[in-house]
Amino acid sequence: MQDKQFWPDYKSAFFPVSIVVVSVDGPIRPNLITLGWAGILNSDPLMVGISVRPSRFSNQLLHQQMAFGLNIPQESQASGVDYCGVVSGKDIDKFTATGWHSVRSQILEVPLIKEFPVNAECQIKQIIPLGTHELFLAEVKGIYVNNEYIAENSIDWTKVQGLTYTAKKYWSVKEPVYKSGQSLKELKK
Repeated sequence: MQDKQFWPDYKSAFFPVSIVVVSVDGPIRPNLITLGWAGILNSDPLMVGISVRPSRFSNQLLHQQMAFGLNIPQESQASGVDYCGVVSGKDIDKFTATGWHSVRSQILEVPLIKEFPVNAECQIKQIIPLGTHELFLAEVKGIYVNNEYIAENSIDWTKVQGLTYTAKKYWSVKEPVYKSGQSLKELKK
């Protein structure tokens, strides 16, 4: 371990995480919050988890609505994504501020961001207090993908150019580097 050092600032930059913008109905208008603590947790039923600090305006809205939109941004939307993560929606309409538009999902009728390439509608099944955050476990009820990003019955992430986050910076996802299962073929040689 002589070639490694203990890193004291590991909490927010341990490894890159996917970035999502969660949309949730509010008493006056839908609200948006950017989250890095989000991911797929189960396949059948398809479940996701998002973690939100209890002090955030969106946290109370999630408790009230028990449903939300999960919106996957792309590189070109980084400025608005950052804005939605650093400004409270309590007094500001983030849709208006970013120029994005809200559309309703088909099943849960939650707000989704029209301009984003991939959206999902999610129903909260459980809330788990973790410490600084609460984990919202939710079942995905529907997924929507802009037609231009579908290739061979899959999402073409090279076209989407999604975002990840680490070390207080947003990073672009542009190309695959290895195919799942490819190692099995290579190791048999």
